[in-house]
Amino acid sequence: MRTKYKNMKKLLHLTFALIAVFMLSTLPANAGNGDWDIVITKNNNWRVENIKISTNGDIEFNEDYTDVKAMSDDAYIKISMVSFGMKRKLYIRSDEGRINYRYYEGSREVDFEPKGRAWMKKMLPDIVRNSGLDLENRVNKIYKKSGVTGFLNELQETDSDYYRSRMVKYLLKNNKLDKSELQNLLREFPYRISSDYELSQIYKKYNPVFIQDPEISAEFFNSLDEISSNYELSQVLKSVYKLNELNEENFTHFIEAMGDISSSYEKSNLMKMALADDKLTEAQLNKVLSEVEELSSSYEKSQIIKSIIKDEGLSSGNVNKIIELTESVSSDYEMGQIINSMIREEMISNSNLNEFTELLGNISSDYTYKGILDQLIEYEQLGEDRFDFLLKASDDISSSYELSKFYKTLLVKGNLTKKQQLTLISKSENISSNYELASFLLTATHQMDLEDKEIKDALIKATQEISSEYEYGKVMKAIYSK
Repeated sequence: MRTKYKNMKKLLHLTFALIAVFMLSTLPANAGNGDWDIVITKNNNWRVENIKISTNGDIEFNEDYTDVKAMSDDAYIKISMVSFGMKRKLYIRSDEGRINYRYYEGSREVDFEPKGRAWMKKMLPDIVRNSGLDLENRVNKIYKKSGVTGFLNELQETDSDYYRSRMVKYLLKNNKLDKSELQNLLREFPYRISSDYELSQIYKKYNPVFIQDPEISAEFFNSLDEISSNYELSQVLKSVYKLNELNEENFTHFIEAMGDISSSYEKSNLMKMALADDKLTEAQLNKVLSEVEELSSSYEKSQIIKSIIKDEGLSSGNVNKIIELTESVSSDYEMGQIINSMIREEMISNSNLNEFTELLGNISSDYTYKGILDQLIEYEQLGEDRFDFLLKASDDISSSYELSKFYKTLLVKGNLTKKQQLTLISKSENISSNYELASFLLTATHQMDLEDKEIKDALIKATQEISSEYEYGKVMKAIYSK
Protein backbone atom coordinates (compact mmCIF):
# COMPACT_ATOMS: atom_id res chain seq x y z
CA MET A 1 0.00 0.00 0.00
CA ARG A 2 2.84 2.37 0.84
CA THR A 3 4.39 2.05 -2.65
CA LYS A 4 1.00 2.44 -4.32
CA TYR A 5 0.30 5.60 -2.31
CA LYS A 6 3.73 6.97 -3.08
CA ASN A 7 3.22 6.48 -6.82
CA MET A 8 -0.19 8.15 -6.60
CA LYS A 9 1.39 11.11 -4.83
CA LYS A 10 3.93 11.44 -7.62
CA LEU A 11 1.19 11.36 -10.25
CA LEU A 12 -0.77 14.04 -8.43
CA HIS A 13 2.33 16.15 -7.97
CA LEU A 14 2.30 19.37 -10.01
CA THR A 15 3.45 18.85 -13.58
CA PHE A 16 5.52 21.97 -13.10
CA ALA A 17 8.92 20.30 -13.64
CA LEU A 18 12.37 21.58 -12.80
CA ILE A 19 15.72 20.37 -14.08
CA ALA A 20 18.71 22.14 -12.58
CA VAL A 21 22.32 21.65 -13.68
CA PHE A 22 24.96 23.02 -11.31
CA MET A 23 28.55 23.95 -11.82
CA LEU A 24 29.03 23.87 -8.05
CA SER A 25 27.91 21.01 -5.85
CA THR A 26 26.79 23.38 -3.06
CA LEU A 27 25.38 26.89 -3.27
CA PRO A 28 26.39 29.81 -1.04
CA ALA A 29 23.93 31.82 1.02
CA ASN A 30 24.19 34.68 -1.46
CA ALA A 31 24.56 34.05 -5.16
CA GLY A 32 28.25 34.74 -5.24
CA ASN A 33 31.87 33.80 -4.88
CA GLY A 34 32.38 32.22 -8.29
CA ASP A 35 30.61 31.61 -11.58
CA TRP A 36 27.78 29.14 -11.73
CA ASP A 37 25.03 28.47 -14.24
CA ILE A 38 21.54 27.07 -13.86
CA VAL A 39 19.28 25.88 -16.66
CA ILE A 40 15.56 25.57 -15.87
CA THR A 41 12.98 23.95 -18.12
CA LYS A 42 9.36 24.47 -17.13
CA ASN A 43 6.33 22.75 -18.64
CA ASN A 44 3.10 24.15 -17.27
CA ASN A 45 -0.26 23.78 -19.03
CA TRP A 46 1.48 23.04 -22.35
CA ARG A 47 3.58 26.18 -22.00
CA VAL A 48 7.28 25.46 -22.28
CA GLU A 49 9.78 27.91 -20.81
CA ASN A 50 13.54 27.59 -20.90
CA ILE A 51 15.42 29.77 -18.45
CA LYS A 52 19.16 30.11 -17.97
CA ILE A 53 20.67 31.97 -15.03
CA SER A 54 24.36 32.85 -14.69
CA THR A 55 25.77 34.65 -11.66
CA ASN A 56 29.06 35.76 -10.17
CA GLY A 57 29.99 37.58 -6.98
CA ASP A 58 27.84 38.45 -3.97
CA ILE A 59 24.29 39.50 -4.73
CA GLU A 60 21.80 40.82 -2.18
CA PHE A 61 18.12 40.95 -3.05
CA ASN A 62 15.39 43.15 -1.64
CA GLU A 63 12.85 41.79 0.85
CA ASP A 64 10.38 40.34 -1.67
CA TYR A 65 13.02 39.30 -4.23
CA THR A 66 11.67 41.56 -6.97
CA ASP A 67 14.93 43.50 -7.33
CA VAL A 68 18.64 43.45 -6.55
CA LYS A 69 19.55 45.56 -3.53
CA ALA A 70 23.35 45.38 -3.57
CA MET A 71 26.20 43.68 -5.44
CA SER A 72 29.89 43.20 -4.81
CA ASP A 73 32.42 44.60 -7.29
CA ASP A 74 32.35 42.75 -10.61
CA ALA A 75 29.25 40.83 -9.57
CA TYR A 76 26.56 40.11 -12.13
CA ILE A 77 23.43 38.11 -12.80
CA LYS A 78 22.27 37.15 -16.30
CA ILE A 79 18.78 35.81 -16.94
CA SER A 80 17.83 34.44 -20.33
CA MET A 81 14.32 33.11 -21.00
CA VAL A 82 12.62 31.60 -24.05
CA SER A 83 8.82 31.29 -23.95
CA PHE A 84 6.55 30.67 -26.97
CA GLY A 85 9.55 31.39 -29.17
CA MET A 86 10.03 34.81 -27.59
CA LYS A 87 13.48 35.35 -26.08
CA ARG A 88 14.10 37.80 -23.26
CA LYS A 89 17.34 38.61 -21.47
CA LEU A 90 18.13 40.62 -18.38
CA TYR A 91 21.68 41.53 -17.45
CA ILE A 92 22.29 43.07 -14.01
CA ARG A 93 25.84 43.99 -12.99
CA SER A 94 27.81 46.11 -10.58
CA ASP A 95 29.23 49.23 -12.20
CA GLU A 96 31.50 51.27 -9.94
CA GLY A 97 29.22 50.91 -6.94
CA ARG A 98 26.02 51.34 -8.93
CA ILE A 99 23.67 48.63 -10.18
CA ASN A 100 23.29 48.61 -13.95
CA TYR A 101 20.31 46.98 -15.73
CA ARG A 102 20.10 46.00 -19.42
CA TYR A 103 17.00 44.34 -20.89
CA TYR A 104 16.58 42.60 -24.28
CA GLU A 105 13.62 41.27 -26.24
CA GLY A 106 14.87 39.01 -29.00
CA SER A 107 18.13 40.52 -30.20
CA ARG A 108 16.94 44.08 -29.57
CA GLU A 109 17.82 46.00 -26.41
CA VAL A 110 14.80 47.68 -24.84
CA ASP A 111 14.78 50.42 -22.21
CA PHE A 112 14.75 48.82 -18.79
CA GLU A 113 12.14 51.27 -17.61
CA PRO A 114 9.30 50.38 -17.58
CA LYS A 115 9.08 47.07 -19.53
CA GLY A 116 12.28 45.52 -18.24
CA ARG A 117 11.50 46.35 -14.64
CA ALA A 118 7.95 45.01 -14.94
CA TRP A 119 9.28 41.74 -16.39
CA MET A 120 11.95 41.49 -13.67
CA LYS A 121 9.42 42.17 -10.93
CA LYS A 122 7.15 39.47 -12.30
CA MET A 123 9.77 36.78 -12.99
CA LEU A 124 12.55 37.30 -10.43
CA PRO A 125 10.77 35.89 -7.32
CA ASP A 126 9.97 32.65 -9.13
CA ILE A 127 13.45 32.42 -10.65
CA VAL A 128 15.09 32.94 -7.26
CA ARG A 129 12.73 30.41 -5.68
CA ASN A 130 13.48 27.68 -8.21
CA SER A 131 17.18 28.29 -8.78
CA GLY A 132 18.47 28.15 -5.22
CA LEU A 133 19.72 31.73 -5.29
CA ASP A 134 20.19 33.11 -1.78
CA LEU A 135 18.47 29.97 -0.49
CA GLU A 136 19.76 29.69 3.09
CA ASN A 137 19.35 33.40 3.74
CA ARG A 138 15.88 33.36 2.17
CA VAL A 139 14.74 30.46 4.39
CA ASN A 140 15.91 32.27 7.51
CA LYS A 141 14.13 35.48 6.51
CA ILE A 142 10.88 33.67 5.74
CA TYR A 143 10.92 31.82 9.08
CA LYS A 144 11.68 34.96 11.10
CA LYS A 145 8.93 36.87 9.32
CA SER A 146 6.17 34.24 8.95
CA GLY A 147 7.21 31.23 11.05
CA VAL A 148 6.76 27.62 9.96
CA THR A 149 3.47 28.46 8.22
CA GLY A 150 5.21 30.94 5.94
CA PHE A 151 8.03 28.49 5.36
CA LEU A 152 5.60 25.74 4.34
CA ASN A 153 3.83 28.10 1.95
CA GLU A 154 7.16 28.89 0.31
CA LEU A 155 8.02 25.21 0.22
CA GLN A 156 4.82 24.52 -1.67
CA GLU A 157 5.67 27.21 -4.23
CA THR A 158 9.10 25.65 -4.85
CA ASP A 159 9.10 23.12 -7.68
CA SER A 160 12.36 21.23 -7.14
CA ASP A 161 12.65 18.39 -4.62
CA TYR A 162 16.35 19.21 -4.42
CA TYR A 163 15.69 22.75 -3.23
CA ARG A 164 12.76 21.73 -1.05
CA SER A 165 15.06 19.31 0.73
CA ARG A 166 17.73 21.98 1.19
CA MET A 167 15.13 24.42 2.51
CA VAL A 168 14.05 22.01 5.24
CA LYS A 169 17.66 21.30 6.15
CA TYR A 170 18.47 25.03 6.37
CA LEU A 171 15.39 25.59 8.54
CA LEU A 172 16.42 22.86 10.98
CA LYS A 173 20.09 23.82 10.87
CA ASN A 174 19.64 27.48 11.77
CA ASN A 175 16.53 27.54 13.95
CA LYS A 176 15.32 25.81 17.12
CA LEU A 177 11.70 24.91 16.47
CA ASP A 178 9.28 24.35 19.32
CA LYS A 179 7.04 21.28 19.61
CA SER A 180 4.09 22.82 17.77
CA GLU A 181 6.32 24.00 14.92
CA LEU A 182 7.98 20.59 14.59
CA GLN A 183 4.58 18.92 14.44
CA ASN A 184 3.36 21.32 11.76
CA LEU A 185 6.55 20.77 9.80
CA LEU A 186 6.28 16.98 10.00
CA ARG A 187 2.67 17.04 8.90
CA GLU A 188 3.57 18.89 5.70
CA PHE A 189 7.07 18.63 4.30
CA PRO A 190 7.36 14.83 3.85
CA TYR A 191 4.30 14.93 1.60
CA ARG A 192 5.70 17.74 -0.54
CA ILE A 193 8.99 16.02 -1.39
CA SER A 194 8.40 13.14 -3.76
CA SER A 195 12.06 12.11 -4.10
CA ASP A 196 12.95 9.32 -1.69
CA TYR A 197 16.58 10.34 -1.87
CA GLU A 198 15.99 14.00 -1.00
CA LEU A 199 13.59 13.10 1.80
CA SER A 200 16.04 10.61 3.26
CA GLN A 201 18.81 13.22 3.23
CA ILE A 202 16.78 15.31 5.68
CA TYR A 203 15.89 12.40 7.93
CA LYS A 204 19.38 10.92 8.05
CA LYS A 205 20.90 14.13 9.40
CA TYR A 206 18.12 15.67 11.47
CA ASN A 207 16.20 12.70 12.90
CA PRO A 208 17.42 13.45 16.48
CA VAL A 209 15.35 16.66 16.35
CA PHE A 210 12.18 14.59 15.97
CA ILE A 211 12.95 11.73 18.39
CA GLN A 212 12.98 13.44 21.79
CA ASP A 213 9.26 14.09 22.30
CA PRO A 214 6.93 11.01 22.24
CA GLU A 215 4.20 12.68 20.18
CA ILE A 216 6.61 14.15 17.65
CA SER A 217 8.49 10.86 17.49
CA ALA A 218 5.31 8.97 16.62
CA GLU A 219 4.57 11.42 13.80
CA PHE A 220 8.16 11.18 12.60
CA PHE A 221 8.02 7.40 12.27
CA ASN A 222 4.60 7.60 10.61
CA SER A 223 5.99 10.01 8.04
CA LEU A 224 8.58 7.41 7.02
CA ASP A 225 5.76 5.77 5.07
CA GLU A 226 6.51 8.39 2.42
CA ILE A 227 9.83 6.69 1.63
CA SER A 228 9.10 3.83 -0.76
CA SER A 229 12.73 2.91 -1.49
CA ASN A 230 13.92 -0.01 0.63
CA TYR A 231 17.47 1.28 0.49
CA GLU A 232 16.68 4.87 1.48
CA LEU A 233 14.36 3.79 4.28
CA SER A 234 16.98 1.40 5.63
CA GLN A 235 19.58 4.19 5.57
CA VAL A 236 17.26 6.48 7.53
CA LEU A 237 16.55 3.80 10.13
CA LYS A 238 20.25 3.01 10.41
CA SER A 239 20.89 6.67 11.17
CA VAL A 240 18.01 6.75 13.66
CA TYR A 241 19.49 3.81 15.55
CA LYS A 242 23.04 5.14 15.56
CA LEU A 243 22.26 8.75 16.49
CA ASN A 244 19.73 8.10 19.27
CA GLU A 245 19.34 6.08 22.45
CA LEU A 246 15.96 4.56 21.62
CA ASN A 247 13.58 3.99 24.52
CA GLU A 248 11.10 1.10 24.40
CA GLU A 249 8.44 3.18 22.66
CA ASN A 250 10.80 4.47 19.98
CA PHE A 251 12.30 1.02 19.52
CA THR A 252 8.80 -0.29 18.84
CA HIS A 253 8.36 2.44 16.21
CA PHE A 254 11.77 1.49 14.80
CA ILE A 255 10.77 -2.18 14.43
CA GLU A 256 7.42 -1.27 12.89
CA ALA A 257 9.15 0.95 10.32
CA MET A 258 11.60 -1.87 9.62
CA GLY A 259 8.60 -4.06 8.85
CA ASP A 260 7.82 -1.80 5.87
CA ILE A 261 11.08 -2.84 4.18
CA SER A 262 10.40 -5.64 1.70
CA SER A 263 14.07 -6.31 0.92
CA SER A 264 15.41 -9.14 3.07
CA TYR A 265 18.93 -7.84 2.53
CA GLU A 266 18.21 -4.30 3.77
CA LYS A 267 16.04 -5.50 6.64
CA SER A 268 18.59 -8.09 7.79
CA ASN A 269 21.36 -5.48 7.77
CA LEU A 270 19.34 -3.38 10.21
CA MET A 271 18.75 -6.40 12.42
CA LYS A 272 22.46 -7.28 12.40
CA MET A 273 23.32 -3.72 13.39
CA ALA A 274 20.93 -3.81 16.34
CA LEU A 275 22.02 -7.29 17.45
CA ALA A 276 25.72 -6.40 17.26
CA ASP A 277 25.16 -3.50 19.63
CA ASP A 278 24.74 -5.76 22.68
CA LYS A 279 22.40 -3.19 24.23
CA LEU A 280 19.05 -4.80 23.47
CA THR A 281 16.73 -5.49 26.36
CA GLU A 282 14.81 -8.76 26.52
CA ALA A 283 11.71 -7.00 25.21
CA GLN A 284 13.64 -5.40 22.34
CA LEU A 285 15.22 -8.72 21.38
CA ASN A 286 11.76 -10.26 21.24
CA LYS A 287 10.66 -7.49 18.89
CA VAL A 288 13.60 -8.23 16.59
CA LEU A 289 12.79 -11.94 16.69
CA SER A 290 9.21 -11.18 15.69
CA GLU A 291 10.49 -9.61 12.46
CA VAL A 292 12.94 -12.40 11.55
CA GLU A 293 10.19 -14.72 10.36
CA GLU A 294 9.12 -12.10 7.80
CA LEU A 295 12.46 -12.34 5.97
CA SER A 296 11.87 -14.11 2.65
CA SER A 297 15.52 -15.01 2.08
CA SER A 298 16.63 -18.21 3.81
CA TYR A 299 20.22 -16.98 3.71
CA GLU A 300 19.47 -13.64 5.38
CA LYS A 301 17.20 -15.31 7.91
CA SER A 302 19.93 -17.83 8.69
CA GLN A 303 22.51 -15.07 9.19
CA ILE A 304 20.29 -13.26 11.67
CA ILE A 305 19.38 -16.38 13.64
CA LYS A 306 23.03 -17.43 13.88
CA SER A 307 24.01 -13.98 15.14
CA ILE A 308 21.30 -14.23 17.82
CA ILE A 309 22.51 -17.69 18.82
CA LYS A 310 25.92 -16.23 19.71
CA ASP A 311 24.28 -14.17 22.47
CA GLU A 312 25.20 -15.92 25.71
CA GLY A 313 22.33 -14.36 27.63
CA LEU A 314 19.43 -15.98 25.78
CA SER A 315 16.52 -17.10 27.92
CA SER A 316 14.88 -20.50 27.49
CA GLY A 317 11.91 -18.74 25.94
CA ASN A 318 14.13 -17.13 23.33
CA VAL A 319 15.80 -20.48 22.61
CA ASN A 320 12.39 -21.98 21.88
CA LYS A 321 11.61 -18.96 19.71
CA ILE A 322 14.81 -19.55 17.74
CA ILE A 323 13.82 -23.19 17.19
CA GLU A 324 10.43 -21.98 16.00
CA LEU A 325 12.01 -19.41 13.66
CA THR A 326 14.40 -21.99 12.23
CA GLU A 327 11.42 -24.06 11.12
CA SER A 328 10.52 -21.23 8.74
CA VAL A 329 13.87 -21.51 6.91
CA SER A 330 13.16 -23.29 3.63
CA SER A 331 16.76 -24.16 2.72
CA ASP A 332 18.06 -27.45 4.16
CA TYR A 333 21.59 -26.11 4.01
CA GLU A 334 20.80 -22.91 5.91
CA MET A 335 18.68 -24.79 8.44
CA GLY A 336 21.55 -27.20 8.97
CA GLN A 337 23.94 -24.29 9.54
CA ILE A 338 21.63 -22.85 12.19
CA ILE A 339 21.19 -26.19 13.97
CA ASN A 340 24.93 -26.80 13.98
CA SER A 341 25.37 -23.37 15.58
CA MET A 342 22.79 -24.28 18.21
CA ILE A 343 24.70 -27.47 18.97
CA ARG A 344 28.03 -25.62 19.22
CA GLU A 345 26.47 -23.16 21.64
CA GLU A 346 24.99 -26.08 23.64
CA MET A 347 21.43 -24.80 23.30
CA ILE A 348 19.84 -28.26 22.89
CA SER A 349 18.82 -30.00 26.11
CA ASN A 350 16.30 -32.54 27.33
CA SER A 351 13.95 -29.66 28.14
CA ASN A 352 13.60 -28.68 24.49
CA LEU A 353 14.39 -32.03 22.86
CA ASN A 354 10.83 -32.54 21.61
CA GLU A 355 10.85 -29.16 19.85
CA PHE A 356 14.30 -29.90 18.45
CA THR A 357 13.12 -33.28 17.14
CA GLU A 358 10.25 -31.59 15.32
CA LEU A 359 12.73 -29.14 13.83
CA LEU A 360 14.89 -31.98 12.51
CA GLY A 361 11.84 -33.39 10.77
CA ASN A 362 11.85 -30.36 8.44
CA ILE A 363 15.17 -31.35 6.86
CA SER A 364 14.71 -33.37 3.68
CA SER A 365 18.39 -33.75 2.77
CA ASP A 366 19.88 -36.97 4.13
CA TYR A 367 23.34 -35.45 3.87
CA THR A 368 22.46 -32.41 5.98
CA TYR A 369 20.39 -34.47 8.42
CA LYS A 370 23.17 -37.02 8.92
CA GLY A 371 25.69 -34.20 9.43
CA ILE A 372 23.59 -32.85 12.30
CA LEU A 373 23.34 -36.26 13.95
CA ASP A 374 27.12 -36.58 13.65
CA GLN A 375 27.46 -33.37 15.68
CA LEU A 376 25.29 -34.86 18.43
CA ILE A 377 27.24 -38.10 18.85
CA GLU A 378 29.55 -36.50 21.41
CA TYR A 379 26.99 -33.96 22.67
CA GLU A 380 26.96 -34.49 26.43
CA GLN A 381 23.93 -32.27 27.17
CA LEU A 382 21.58 -35.09 26.13
CA GLY A 383 23.03 -37.35 28.82
CA GLU A 384 22.02 -41.02 28.93
CA ASP A 385 19.24 -40.47 26.42
CA ARG A 386 21.68 -39.51 23.69
CA PHE A 387 22.12 -42.96 22.09
CA ASP A 388 18.41 -43.76 22.05
CA PHE A 389 17.63 -40.34 20.60
CA LEU A 390 20.23 -40.69 17.85
CA LEU A 391 19.17 -44.20 16.91
CA LYS A 392 15.52 -43.19 16.69
CA ALA A 393 16.40 -40.06 14.72
CA SER A 394 18.47 -42.11 12.28
CA ASP A 395 15.31 -43.94 11.19
CA ASP A 396 14.54 -40.90 9.03
CA ILE A 397 17.70 -41.35 6.92
CA SER A 398 16.58 -43.03 3.70
CA SER A 399 19.98 -43.13 1.98
CA SER A 400 21.86 -46.38 2.66
CA TYR A 401 25.11 -44.57 2.06
CA GLU A 402 24.41 -41.84 4.64
CA LEU A 403 22.88 -44.29 7.13
CA SER A 404 25.88 -46.63 6.91
CA LYS A 405 28.25 -43.68 7.40
CA PHE A 406 26.30 -42.51 10.44
CA TYR A 407 26.26 -45.96 12.06
CA LYS A 408 30.01 -46.25 11.52
CA THR A 409 30.64 -42.81 13.03
CA LEU A 410 28.38 -43.61 15.98
CA LEU A 411 30.22 -46.88 16.52
CA VAL A 412 33.67 -45.28 16.37
CA LYS A 413 32.98 -42.08 18.35
CA GLY A 414 29.99 -42.98 20.48
CA ASN A 415 31.83 -44.86 23.24
CA LEU A 416 29.04 -47.45 23.17
CA THR A 417 28.29 -50.06 25.80
CA LYS A 418 27.91 -53.70 24.78
CA LYS A 419 24.14 -53.37 24.95
CA GLN A 420 24.25 -50.34 22.67
CA GLN A 421 26.54 -52.17 20.24
CA LEU A 422 24.09 -55.05 20.03
CA THR A 423 21.23 -52.62 19.43
CA LEU A 424 23.20 -50.93 16.66
CA ILE A 425 23.93 -54.28 14.96
CA SER A 426 20.23 -55.05 15.05
CA LYS A 427 19.38 -51.63 13.56
CA SER A 428 21.75 -52.27 10.65
CA GLU A 429 18.97 -54.18 8.92
CA ASN A 430 17.66 -50.72 7.95
CA ILE A 431 20.54 -50.45 5.45
CA SER A 432 19.07 -51.74 2.19
CA SER A 433 22.27 -51.65 0.10
CA ASN A 434 24.35 -54.85 0.22
CA TYR A 435 27.55 -52.88 -0.18
CA GLU A 436 26.74 -50.31 2.53
CA LEU A 437 25.51 -52.96 4.98
CA ALA A 438 28.66 -54.99 4.42
CA SER A 439 30.75 -51.84 4.85
CA PHE A 440 29.18 -51.13 8.26
CA LEU A 441 29.53 -54.75 9.44
CA LEU A 442 33.18 -54.80 8.39
CA THR A 443 33.76 -51.69 10.50
CA ALA A 444 31.96 -53.43 13.37
CA THR A 445 34.31 -56.42 13.16
CA HIS A 446 37.20 -54.03 13.79
CA GLN A 447 35.51 -52.03 16.57
CA MET A 448 33.74 -54.77 18.55
CA ASP A 449 35.00 -57.63 20.68
CA LEU A 450 34.55 -60.73 18.52
CA GLU A 451 35.66 -62.86 21.45
CA ASP A 452 32.27 -62.05 22.93
CA LYS A 453 29.94 -64.78 21.67
CA GLU A 454 26.85 -62.57 21.89
CA ILE A 455 28.49 -59.90 19.74
CA LYS A 456 29.78 -62.47 17.25
CA ASP A 457 26.39 -64.19 16.94
CA ALA A 458 24.67 -60.83 16.40
CA LEU A 459 27.07 -59.98 13.58
CA ILE A 460 26.59 -63.36 11.92
CA LYS A 461 22.82 -62.91 12.13
CA ALA A 462 23.09 -59.45 10.56
CA THR A 463 24.94 -60.89 7.55
CA GLN A 464 21.80 -62.82 6.63
CA GLU A 465 20.39 -59.55 5.28
CA ILE A 466 23.16 -59.44 2.61
CA SER A 467 21.98 -60.99 -0.65
CA SER A 468 25.28 -60.47 -2.49
CA GLU A 469 27.50 -63.53 -2.08
CA TYR A 470 30.60 -61.40 -2.61
CA GLU A 471 29.74 -58.87 0.11
CA TYR A 472 28.49 -61.65 2.40
CA GLY A 473 31.75 -63.52 1.98
CA LYS A 474 33.86 -60.48 2.86
CA VAL A 475 32.05 -59.96 6.13
CA MET A 476 32.04 -63.62 7.15
CA LYS A 477 35.74 -63.87 6.41
CA ALA A 478 36.39 -60.87 8.63
CA ILE A 479 34.32 -62.37 11.45
CA TYR A 480 36.06 -65.75 11.46
CA SER A 481 39.55 -64.43 10.88
CA LYS A 482 39.63 -62.82 14.28
